[in-house]
Amino acid sequence: MDIIFPILGLAIPILIIVGIVYFILKIKADLPISFSYRGALRVYFYVVILISVGLGGLGGVSTLLKVGFGEMVGREFSYGNVYEEHRDDQQREKNEDHPADTEDETRSLPEKVELEMKGSLINGVSLAVIGMFLLLVHFLGRWWLERGDERSDLLRRLYLMAGLVIFAIVTIVSLATGIPETLRYVLLDINPGEESPGEALSIAIVALPVWICYLVATLRNIRTSLLEQTT
Repeated sequence: MDIIFPILGLAIPILIIVGIVYFILKIKADLPISFSYRGALRVYFYVVILISVGLGGLGGVSTLLKVGFGEMVGREFSYGNVYEEHRDDQQREKNEDHPADTEDETRSLPEKVELEMKGSLINGVSLAVIGMFLLLVHFLGRWWLERGDERSDLLRRLYLMAGLVIFAIVTIVSLATGIPETLRYVLLDINPGEESPGEALSIAIVALPVWICYLVATLRNIRTSLLEQTT
């Protein structure tokens, strides 16, 4: 669940900027700015589609990949935070010289890791199902609402650009985090949990194809517009 709030924190400013650019371009083109329920509904569909992709992909599928990495590579590969917290608990108990007084502190390390894994599995399945359901419903709704000429208009271009920028940033940041952590995990002799690249690597694996899809769709949209202008 921790990934949802950074996604929203990233997407909301970008969507606001896209909205401002949309109105500026309409003003420069001397197009009338009037409220349209149909136009507002199109904006709603595009915004929820972006959120659904982030929710189901980055929130759900990437969490399931993280669980898979933990099972295939090693639990510490994906749940390094549990190992770090366990070491901190042991150090605190040693320094304060008193027994653990909470249920979480009395659990063994394997029990803590198992609990974290099961929680991630539940979250991943739930977010993936919710995200894919929302994506399907709103994608069909947008497809039913839009006319053929609107599939290459200004609003769609801004939607594609917003998705392109959001997933480009997520992909680049996660790759820049996940690859060095993975190399340190493989090549260096470190304590379990000191490097835990599972989450960042999982996000990168999911975000990269989404970024490529938005890039291809954006380039195709631009190319279609150029061909329409020359004919």
